[in-house]
Amino acid sequence: MQGSFKRWSSLTLILLQILTYHSVFSNESKTIIDNEKKEIAKNVLGNKELHNNFSHSFGLAIEKSYYHYIEPDVYQSFINEEDRRMGAIWVRWKGNTWGASAFYRLTWKEKLFIKPEVRLLYGKHQYNFGAKEEVFGKTKHAIPSLIFEPRLTMGWNVQTNKNLIISPYSGIAYRFKSDDSDDVKMSRTGKNLGFYRKSNYVYVPLGIATEYLLNNTWSIFLKGEYDWIVKAWHYSRTLTSGSKIFKQPNGYGLKGEISISYLYNKTKFSLSPYINYWNFRNSKEKDGGSMEPYNTTWETGLKLGVTF
Repeated sequence: MQGSFKRWSSLTLILLQILTYHSVFSNESKTIIDNEKKEIAKNVLGNKELHNNFSHSFGLAIEKSYYHYIEPDVYQSFINEEDRRMGAIWVRWKGNTWGASAFYRLTWKEKLFIKPEVRLLYGKHQYNFGAKEEVFGKTKHAIPSLIFEPRLTMGWNVQTNKNLIISPYSGIAYRFKSDDSDDVKMSRTGKNLGFYRKSNYVYVPLGIATEYLLNNTWSIFLKGEYDWIVKAWHYSRTLTSGSKIFKQPNGYGLKGEISISYLYNKTKFSLSPYINYWNFRNSKEKDGGSMEPYNTTWETGLKLGVTF
């Protein structure tokens, strides 16, 4: 009887220990699970907060521009008195271009932003040359011309009041322009112009953009930019002189744009007239004095865009 009581006492102690360990283990497991849940919730909230710090926008636009390139004094010297009386020989390329542009903008906390963008235009231009008001020769608007301009800019937004945002920016950009007149004929002589040219500019844009909110739907956007030339070179090829590359580092560009925008259901529609200007001095001489002469370029255009 006494032995049976001892056995039951031992079993009872063992059961109590098991229940105690089970209770402690359950409490510890519950604590671990609760901590894990809290950590997961914390990470989710942190990721959500991080996501909320960033905003995205994507824009597309179609555009049309008028292109006008001029070399006001090709030879920059007068051989005799007749040349002096005639005046400087000038060269012009002009015509319309059509194309599209796109951008993506990532903004952090509505302040810092990064903006890759690209622009592509194509048209058929006219070449003519002369002195003073007299035109010696020209082509039809038949020279295939291409402009390609990718850019990467970064900047920050400064909100001066609830309606006005000022955004200085800078970055790096590249501009490519080609003209292919190998098979384009001069109107008076019927001979091929026979000229192929590629212009390359690497530049640093330094600009300020301003947006003013008129109300909940309408806004006005202004942009001014100076383009500092880092590197510029031209490849040219003619039927008689072969191919040459001229470096033309001394130059600059200017850009101006104004936009009127309408916001509808989180989509912004805009109409934007703009003007781009380039100015380059003479290139370095090579091959007995040949060079790329002083030239200027004007692009005036209009963009119709949508931003999501």
